[in-house]
Amino acid sequence: MRGLFFVCFISLTLSTAKAEVASPHLEPDHDIAKELVKSGTILSLDATLSQLQWVCHGKLIDAHLYQKEGEWRYDLQIKVEHGHIVSLSLNAGTGLYDDLTPLPSECRPNETATR
Repeated sequence: MRGLFFVCFISLTLSTAKAEVASPHLEPDHDIAKELVKSGTILSLDATLSQLQWVCHGKLIDAHLYQKEGEWRYDLQIKVEHGHIVSLSLNAGTGLYDDLTPLPSECRPNETATR
C-alpha cells in the first residue's frame, strides 16, 4: 500500500511540475498577439470573427495564431449548422480568407442567412 501511495504521489508531483513548466509558454503567445494588435499588424480575433460572420456563421471551437512566410495567420475551427466543423485559414492582418481553395460549402456569402 505504501508503494502505491508513493507511485501516486510521484506521478502527481511530476504532472504538476510539467503543467507549471508548460504554463509560461502560453503567456508569451498571448502577449505577442496583444502587441501585434496594438501595433496594427493584425486584427484582434474578435474583430476577425465579427468580419467572418457574414460568410460563415457558427461557434468558434479553436483558434491559433501563427506566422507563415512572414505573414500572420489565424487557423480557425468553427462549428456550423448540423454540427459540421469547418477549418479556415485567414490572413490575420486583414481578417480575410485568401486561400486559393474555395470556401467550404457551409461558408458562403449571403447563403448563411437562408439556412
